[in-house]
Amino acid sequence: MTSLIWLQRDLRLSDHAPLMHAIKRNCKLVIAYFHDPKHIIGEANNAWLADSLLNLQKTIRQQGSELLMLEGDFSHNFSQVLSHYKTDEVLYHYEVGEPFLSQQHLALQVCHQHKISLQPFDQAWHPAEQVLTQKGQIYSVFTPFYKKLLTLLNQVDYPYDAPDNLQQTKPAQTPRPEWLNLPASLNKLRQTAWAQRMISHWQIGEHQAWLQVKNFCENSLNDYPIQRDYPAEPATSKLSVHLQFGELSVRELLHYLQGLKAQPEYDVHAIDSFIRQLAWREFGRYLLHFNPLLENQSFQSKFNNFPWDDDPDNLRDWQLGQTGVPIIDAGMRELWQTGWMHNRVRMLVASWLTKNANLSWREGQAWFANTLIDADPANNAMGWQWVAGCGVDAAPYYRLFNPVVQSTRFDTQTEYIKHWLPELKPIPAKWVHAPWQHQNELKSIGFDLPKQYRIPKIDLAQSRHNHLDRVQAQKSYTQALQLQN
Repeated sequence: MTSLIWLQRDLRLSDHAPLMHAIKRNCKLVIAYFHDPKHIIGEANNAWLADSLLNLQKTIRQQGSELLMLEGDFSHNFSQVLSHYKTDEVLYHYEVGEPFLSQQHLALQVCHQHKISLQPFDQAWHPAEQVLTQKGQIYSVFTPFYKKLLTLLNQVDYPYDAPDNLQQTKPAQTPRPEWLNLPASLNKLRQTAWAQRMISHWQIGEHQAWLQVKNFCENSLNDYPIQRDYPAEPATSKLSVHLQFGELSVRELLHYLQGLKAQPEYDVHAIDSFIRQLAWREFGRYLLHFNPLLENQSFQSKFNNFPWDDDPDNLRDWQLGQTGVPIIDAGMRELWQTGWMHNRVRMLVASWLTKNANLSWREGQAWFANTLIDADPANNAMGWQWVAGCGVDAAPYYRLFNPVVQSTRFDTQTEYIKHWLPELKPIPAKWVHAPWQHQNELKSIGFDLPKQYRIPKIDLAQSRHNHLDRVQAQKSYTQALQLQN
């Protein structure tokens, strides 16, 4: 029997349920990734994907087998592989969101045509259908969802070990030579200066993911609850991208963290704090599983007709890190250079875009999808809607992050800001958070605004009032419609 192990975002060998399911039944294995340029997340995602595929291909070859990588129309290539290897079944890890849902639907159609089975496996903590309220309803608030997850934590399946050798699983048929090459579009992208600069900040692959897990746990985990909000501190795990590409299984990570609780050198409270953040990732996937339209529509439907502005100049200033608000610009430049941004800063830049600039959360979601290496359809949509105030568990509409207050509190010595905005290094820290408020003092030390750094076009205080007025008007309009009905 020949099984196709179809990879999407599960680029690992350890705790790989489809792989182990086939191995236990002594199946011949065809391991393949299908890259369709019509079905991608974004360029930063693809830059990481390219190196991750090459890394996995090397590992699989060391075990005596091959990783196929086909580029082009998904349905055509999928069908070709099934025919070439006379495949009896397709096994894969289920994924939420686009482009995965579309490809999974196409795969089902192709399998029907070939009269073979398509079997999904779940890689969440628990299948979403098992995480319901006592009344059998879907959770729409994080805390009750998290409490439910905790009751199931000890029931998380024990992760599978990686196979020792794949030589005996290799099918007799020889793959076409072109199927062994990295897709041309990915190879071209990884050669660009932008991609090379961005990827230079990272170590990619399953082995590196586990090195990062251990480095984080040994050096930062105990301080995580206190330090994780400070962007200049190396306190966050940097595991989101490894989880996004499936180089790291969340089930393996959970079991590893639970095991650390028995070791006296680790703070149990800190471990639980980190596990809670992993649960937020699960919550995003859970929500998108039951609400597949969340990528494009507000969870709170009353916001579907919210009066967002259309201002390409403000959008471009934000994208390039040229708003004149240092903490916002620092975050956006970190994103462009590294493909990543500290979580607190992500919330600040999202708040500025949606509530100070009054630009739609969809604009920010699209930019993050293209520039974040850890861009995940579920968490990207949930995060943007949370900050914009139109999603589940949303921050109240009147809560706007004041970027000056936030940077003063969480980057007091301006180490983060000055790292990403070197033009502000000559300025004393006390003036860096809001340089436009200290133009005379800056002039006295020879620093010229706006010549050396921009003055914000958007007034933070006035834009806050404008946002509150818009939301109140929207609220009144919604209430009037409800009364009419």
